[in-house]
Amino acid sequence: MRILIALSVLAGIIVSASGALAAGSSGIGIRLVDVPADSRNDPFAGSYIVDRLAPGGSVRRVVEISNTTRSTVSVAVYPAAATFRRGTFGLAAGHDQNELSGWTSVSRKVLRMQPGTTALETVTINVPEEVSPAERYAVVWAEVSTPTSAAGGVTLVNRVGVRMYVSVGPGGAPPANFAIGSLSAERSETGAPVVVAIVHNTGRRTLDISGTLALAKGPGGLRVGPIPVTLESALAVGESGSAAAQLDERLPLGPWRAHVRLRSGSVHRTAVATITFPEYTGVALPPSAEPNSPIVAVVVILLFVLLAVAATALVYSRRRKGGGDFEPTAMV
Repeated sequence: MRILIALSVLAGIIVSASGALAAGSSGIGIRLVDVPADSRNDPFAGSYIVDRLAPGGSVRRVVEISNTTRSTVSVAVYPAAATFRRGTFGLAAGHDQNELSGWTSVSRKVLRMQPGTTALETVTINVPEEVSPAERYAVVWAEVSTPTSAAGGVTLVNRVGVRMYVSVGPGGAPPANFAIGSLSAERSETGAPVVVAIVHNTGRRTLDISGTLALAKGPGGLRVGPIPVTLESALAVGESGSAAAQLDERLPLGPWRAHVRLRSGSVHRTAVATITFPEYTGVALPPSAEPNSPIVAVVVILLFVLLAVAATALVYSRRRKGGGDFEPTAMV
C-alpha cells in the first residue's frame, strides 16, 4: 500500500507572476505569462487568472512551468477546486473538483521536463450555457510525485499553482469599486503606532488593494511618509477588510493630519482625518472632527437651538408665576 505525503514547503503555495519559485533555489515553478492588455496595470489580474465570461463563453490563458532542479521530472498539470471566504483563498485537497475546475482543461496532463527547462501550457475555460451568475474559484496545479526508499512505499507530493478568479455573467468585465470607511489610530502589541483604514469592496469583482499613508501637521510641524499601506489579503465582493500602516514607536502622539491613498488597478480612493495615537496598547482612537467640518457645524446649531428653547421655557414659567411683571433679557 502506497502512502501519499505532501511536503509543507511546496504544497498549497501559490506562485505569482513575478516568477518566484515555490521553494528555495530550485524546484518546480509556475507563472502566468499572457496578461490581457487591459489588465497590465492591475497587479491582481497580472498574477492570477482573472476573467469575466458570459454563459457559454470560453477563454484560453497560458502558464509557464519551470524545472530548476538537477533531475528530469514528470509534472502532472490539472485544475482543482478552491474557495474564497473572508479574504482567505482555500485550497481543496488532492484533485477535488468544483464547478470552475470542472469547466477547465489543460493542453497536456503530464509534462516530461529536463533539468533547467521550461514549458508552456494552455489553460482553457469553457462555461456552460445554463449557469447562474457568480464569481468562482479554482487552481491550476503543477505537481511532482517522488517515491522514496522508506519502508511502506511512501510518496512525496509537491505542487505549485496559479489561482483562478472567474466571474460568470452577461456583459463585459464587472465594475471594480471600493470605499474607505473609518480611520483609527491604534497601537500594536509591540507598542508601535498604527493607522487602520476600513475598506469596503462595493464593486462586483475581487480586489487587491494597496496604497500609501502620509502624516502632516504633526507636533512642531512634523511630516511623515508616504509609507506603504496594504491589506493582508485580497478583498472579495461585498466584504470589508483592514488596511494598516505601522509607524515608528518614537512617533509623537499627535494630533496628526492623516491622508490615506488606496488603489486597485485603475480605481483610486482617498481619505483624510485628524488623528491622535493612544498612549497605551489595546486602545483605538477614532479621528477627531475637523473644526470646519459639517458635523461640528450641526452640533453647534443644535446646541444653540436647545439653549434658545430652554431660555424661552424659563421666561414663560416666570411670567406665569410672577404675574407678567418679568421682562426677559433680549438674546443676541
